[in-house]
This record gives sequence, C-alpha cells and structure tokens, in this order.
Amino acid sequence: ATGQRVVPPDNPVVLWVDGGSASASEVLAGSLHDNCKAVIMGDKSFGKGLIQAVYGLKNGAGLVLTVAKYVTPNQNEIQGVGITPDIAGKNIVPPLLPGGISGADTSKVDFDEIR
Repeated sequence: ATGQRVVPPDNPVVLWVDGGSASASEVLAGSLHDNCKAVIMGDKSFGKGLIQAVYGLKNGAGLVLTVAKYVTPNQNEIQGVGITPDIAGKNIVPPLLPGGISGADTSKVDFDEIR
C-alpha cells in the first residue's frame, strides 16, 4: 500500500531482533521502524544487506557479484551495521514467545517518542 499506513498509528507494534535476524527480516524491521514507528527490541541484528547474483562459468567455476544493497526507508545502511534496537539488552525476554507465553512488558513504552 504505497503511501498508506497498513498499521494504524494508534496500534503499537513491537519487533524482536537479534544476531540471528538477517537479510529480509532486517529489511522488514527497518521498514516497519521507519514507516510505522514500530519499536524494535532485543540485540543488534546480523547486518546482511547485500544482494548477490551467482553465475556459473563454462569451466565449472562460479562468479558471485554484488548487484544491490538494502537500506531502510530512512536510508540507513544494513550491511555490516545491522538494525539497532530501540530497547536493547541480552536479558530482555521477547514480548511474545511461541505458544503465547508473555514476556517483556511494553506498557510503559511511549510509542509516540520512538523514531
């Protein structure tokens, strides 16, 4: 929905990232953060922001070329940098674990202040 907010601004969105979050998940986290004011919690993501093409050569070798790079809508680099959480910490429990187990309390987060 180009130019439209998919998530209403009064609905809080919290995303969990860590060192295992890479590539497309970083693009999603950066996009929701920049466009929807989503809050990102956890640890810095991996930092995989390159798009590569692999070409097979006649001699059986291969050639890998970097053809593009991911940046967030606010033009923040992802490659080698990762996504930095708004609320960081190794001991923070994700807001919702699989199976519906509740974790970190975000009720005191001022979602209007998150950029």
